[in-house]
Amino acid sequence: MMRDGLLATIFGVGIVCLSISTASADDSLAAAKAEGQYVSYGMSDDWVNFGKIFETIETRYGLKHTDTDMTSAEEITHLMAEKDAPVMDIADIGYDFAGKLLENDLAATYKNASWDSIKPQFKDSDGRWASSYWGAISFLVNTDKVTNLPQTWNDLLKPEYKDMVCSRDPRISTYATAAVLAAAYANGGSEDNVQPGLDWFTKLRDTGNLRQGVVLNVASVQKGECPISIVYDFDGFAKRDSTGLPLQVIIPTDGTVGMLFAQYISKAAPHPNAAKVAIDFLFSDEGQTMLAEGYAHPTRDIALPESVKSKMLPDSAYANVHFPSALPTFSAAVKSIVDGWDKVAIK
Repeated sequence: MMRDGLLATIFGVGIVCLSISTASADDSLAAAKAEGQYVSYGMSDDWVNFGKIFETIETRYGLKHTDTDMTSAEEITHLMAEKDAPVMDIADIGYDFAGKLLENDLAATYKNASWDSIKPQFKDSDGRWASSYWGAISFLVNTDKVTNLPQTWNDLLKPEYKDMVCSRDPRISTYATAAVLAAAYANGGSEDNVQPGLDWFTKLRDTGNLRQGVVLNVASVQKGECPISIVYDFDGFAKRDSTGLPLQVIIPTDGTVGMLFAQYISKAAPHPNAAKVAIDFLFSDEGQTMLAEGYAHPTRDIALPESVKSKMLPDSAYANVHFPSALPTFSAAVKSIVDGWDKVAIK
């Protein structure tokens, strides 16, 4: 009798808890629908399939989405300026700026619905950010203009690639900063020793291999102005698809950096409930698959459809990828790169 009574009590509690949980989820969704919209920064439609992701969220939940495209540095500037009149709800930020995000106390605490299945290296223990995807620093090569394809960072220093390599300023571009770190790893450096990467980037410039006066974007690639571009692999695939050019993505065999992209909710979000629905979707199995359809690497271990996997490079291509060891050490490495390039650039 006591055992039966105990089981009845346990099952009863379970039913009550389930009802409370379901009611809570229903209330949150109702609150989100009442808000009806959310605003993002740095999450443009053509980036890692965000357009289709936000379209799905709107169709399913009736939440309208508006984005303002900007860099990670600009995000921080906007959020600081908007503290008294907030605009943004959610954002996508490069891991190299996550430290500034936390230093300025700009992110709300929210552990999304898939939180427990996200590896510790891909999330903040306090719930202020989590990374839904990552990208590898790679070479995007126009095979009409380059016959001998570079395979390593030091290959790019060869005379045959004179005035062929396009990048951006490591002080202001996340992928250029990560490229310096990747070149450091390839030449015996590390997060604690970025000098080999700065030396490499200096040689790239001084040899004349770094093309000057060209802004690296879809237009410059399409015009053939960038025979070799240093890009994220997912961005390289997107440029290939959008231009129809014979572009090949190459992961450097001597090592590269896997850059994390963190998503967060603003501490002053005007539409916090709608923001939570959007963040939950990004980290769901469906959201992670849709990111992979945009060639990004999902951070959760999910089984991707073969139709999606077949369009990406094999896992073996990423055998020598270096991920950030921790936010403090990675942030310190980024600062060293920015300060170091400041000294190099004025010479």
